Amino acid sequence: MSMELISVMGVVEKQLQMTEHQGLALRTLFNGMKQMQDDVSEKFEEVQIMVQEVRDSVTINDVEGYQLQNAVRIRSNKLTKDRYKESDGEFKALVGKYRRMIWSKLKQQFEVAKYSHIRRIDFEDAISFVEDFRPEDYI
Repeated sequence: MSMELISVMGVVEKQLQMTEHQGLALRTLFNGMKQMQDDVSEKFEEVQIMVQEVRDSVTINDVEGYQLQNAVRIRSNKLTKDRYKESDGEFKALVGKYRRMIWSKLKQQFEVAKYSHIRRIDFEDAISFVEDFRPEDYI
């Protein structure tokens, strides 16, 4: 073999060694990045679960409680007016009867002891329940 060929072979061998080292470094870097991605995905799922647990435990606030009270008041008045004349002596008592029935069925529907324990994420459903309430559905 000529000296020139031996010199070229040495350069090629050195280049191969460098390429192998770079490949190993890239593989190590890739594996580290992959592990970080897996760790972040796992932590993200844990955070999502915790956020959902918090959302599920947060109850309605004062404004929403007032809106719910107002909806019950309006619905009980409407139910009574639709069924009885305001001139009836028992009109106010009948309004109270419907109001108590709505509150009772609302708490049953959302499985709470007090309406203020209704979860915030259920607030819109609670309003809809009150607005659509029909005593006939519970007789």
